[in-house]
Amino acid sequence: MNSTMTRTNVRPQPMNGVNANRTHAPHQLLKFDRKRALYHHGDNATTVYRVRSGLVRITRMTPEGRIMTVRHVLPGDYFGEEAFTGESREEMAEALTETELEAYEHAGLTGSILMDITQSLSHQMQRLVDYEYHLQTGDLRQRVARYLLTLAETPLAYENDDGVTTVSATHELLAEGTASTRESVSKIITQLRVEGLIRTAYRSIALLEPEILDDIANDF
Repeated sequence: MNSTMTRTNVRPQPMNGVNANRTHAPHQLLKFDRKRALYHHGDNATTVYRVRSGLVRITRMTPEGRIMTVRHVLPGDYFGEEAFTGESREEMAEALTETELEAYEHAGLTGSILMDITQSLSHQMQRLVDYEYHLQTGDLRQRVARYLLTLAETPLAYENDDGVTTVSATHELLAEGTASTRESVSKIITQLRVEGLIRTAYRSIALLEPEILDDIANDF
């Protein structure tokens, strides 16, 4: 695993509603390149992580052998909560962008930082409910539009030279995030491109008409 780590006691900036007055706790700072696995299914769970920068994806393997995105972990979020139960990892964590993490041994966590973790997981639970709604509502065209707009609010998004919001995403990533297949998603992407709603390039999708995409996403 291509990563570097250094010991630090820096107090990270609070994000996503995390308490600004949380107590210092010993941790390591880990850096991962894009598309690097942070841990795998079956690994021992002794560490809780907090995202300082970047985007982490939590995935599971379906009985059919397909990878399915379970949730996205944003800057300020904690993950790896299996460490509190002593269970092995049931999921895989992957850095979707260059990512910086704080790694905490769960045995040393006390006081306000535990409250921070609880609040973070509560926020993520609400996002997870919204994500499950996204997966189970509408046809694939609606789900793809909705997922593109969701990714546009994450570190995967940037403004291109024309000032257009662009998402760094492959058809495979979209398929895994919409519980579909790459082939089916590719057909939807082609349709949206022909309609002038998006522009595609290598590993990127520019959202030319986000308002129309939003109409598609919510057209019930």
